[in-house]
Amino acid sequence: MRFPTLVRATVCALALLLSTGAMAAKKEAPVNKYPNATRAEPKVDMSASDQKDLNKAADLVNENKNDEAEPLVQKVLSNDKASKYAQAFAHQLQAQIDWEKDKSADAIAEYQKAVALNSLPNDAHFQVLYQIAQLQVQDEKYADALVTLDQWTKETGSETADELALKANAYYRTDKFQDAVDTMKKAIAKSDKPNDSWTQILMASYFELNQYDQAAAVVQEQMAKNPNDKKLLNQLATIYIQGDKPQQALDLMSKAKAQGLFTTSEDYMQLAKLYGAADKYKEAAATIKEGLDKNILKPSYDVYKLQGDVCTQGEDDACAIEAYTKAAPQAKDGNIDYQLGYLLFYSDKSKDAAEALSHAISKGGLRQEGEAYLLRGDAENDMNQVAAATADWQKASQYPSTKTMAEQRLKAAKGGVKIKRAPKSAPKKSPG
Repeated sequence: MRFPTLVRATVCALALLLSTGAMAAKKEAPVNKYPNATRAEPKVDMSASDQKDLNKAADLVNENKNDEAEPLVQKVLSNDKASKYAQAFAHQLQAQIDWEKDKSADAIAEYQKAVALNSLPNDAHFQVLYQIAQLQVQDEKYADALVTLDQWTKETGSETADELALKANAYYRTDKFQDAVDTMKKAIAKSDKPNDSWTQILMASYFELNQYDQAAAVVQEQMAKNPNDKKLLNQLATIYIQGDKPQQALDLMSKAKAQGLFTTSEDYMQLAKLYGAADKYKEAAATIKEGLDKNILKPSYDVYKLQGDVCTQGEDDACAIEAYTKAAPQAKDGNIDYQLGYLLFYSDKSKDAAEALSHAISKGGLRQEGEAYLLRGDAENDMNQVAAATADWQKASQYPSTKTMAEQRLKAAKGGVKIKRAPKSAPKKSPG
C-alpha cells in the first residue's frame, strides 16, 4: 500500500508556502480546511538562504532527483540557526526521500520530527500526521496508527471519511472488530463513493463477530452493483456456509455455474464440496467429472480424493474405486489405500483388495489399523490363503476395535467353519 499522490501533493503545497513577494501578495487567502482545529497557527518564517535551498530541494524531490535533493535538505537540518519551520519542512522532505528509498521506518521518524517541532502551518501539519498514520498502517504498526489518528482528530477537531476508514482498518487489524464496524459505518456514511476496500473491511469485521447476516447484507449490496464479481460470489458463499446456510450457498454457486461464471478449479471444487455438505453426492460427483472433462480441474490428489469421497457417499463404488486408485499413489499415509481396499473387497476383487491393504499398512498413519489387518485377512481367506489370513487376524486381535471380530474369525477357522463375508457397512462421511 503506497501513497505517492498524497505525499507529493503535500510537498508541492509546502513549496508554495515558501513563495514571497508580489506574487504571493496577490494570491487569494487560502480556504481554512479545519475551522474547528484546536491547534493555533504557528508563525511561519525562515531565512532567504534556507528558503532557496528548500525550494530547490522540493523541486528536485518532485522530479525524482532525491540524491541531488538530500544534500540541500541535510544542509538546512545541520544549520543550528535554521528556524523551526525550516527544520520541519526539511524533515518532511527527508521523509519523502526516505519513503522513495523504501525506508518506511526512517520516513516515519522524519515525519514525527517535523510534527514534534510544531511549526508547520495547520494544513501541512495535519497532512503530515495523516501520512504518519498511513505509513504506520502500511508497516503493520496498527496500534501506533490509532494513536496518531486520535491525535489528528483531536487537533483538527474534525472527522473525514478517509480518516475514519483508515482508523477502522487499524481497528480490524488489531482484532477490535466492533470498533471497526462502528467506525467504518461512519466512514461510509460520510462518503458519496465509498472505496470497495472499506466495505470489504466492514464485511470482514461482521464475519469475525459471527454476525453473518450483516456480513451477507454488505456483500449482497455490492453484488447488486457487480453481480458477476467472482470474488464477491465466493465471499457470500463462505458467509452462508459459516452462517449454517449451506442451501443458500449451494443455490448461489449453482446459479453462478449456470451463468457460465465458473472458470477456475476453485469454483468447481467449492461447488462439489457444497453439494457434498448438502448430501447431494451424485451432483457433487457430476460437478467434479465436468470440471475434469473441461480440463478446468487438473488431476491432483485433492481432486481425486474428493471425487472418491463423494462417490463413496453416493454408493457409486466403481466411481470411488477409480478415483481412489488415482489418489492413492500421491497419498502421504495409508488411509486412502485402506478405503480403496475396502471397496475392492466388497466389489469381489479380493486380490486387488489385499494389495491395496498391504499398501495401506506399509504407508502407515492409519486411523483404522486393526481394521486393515482384519480386512486383509478376510481378503486372503477369500483366496484360500489360510496361513496369511490367520496371521493377519492374529495381528487384528491386538487392537481393541477389532479384537472381538478377529478372535471370532480365528476360532471359526480353527474349528473348520467356513467364514462368510461380513456385511458391508454404511459409508462414513468424508472418509480418509
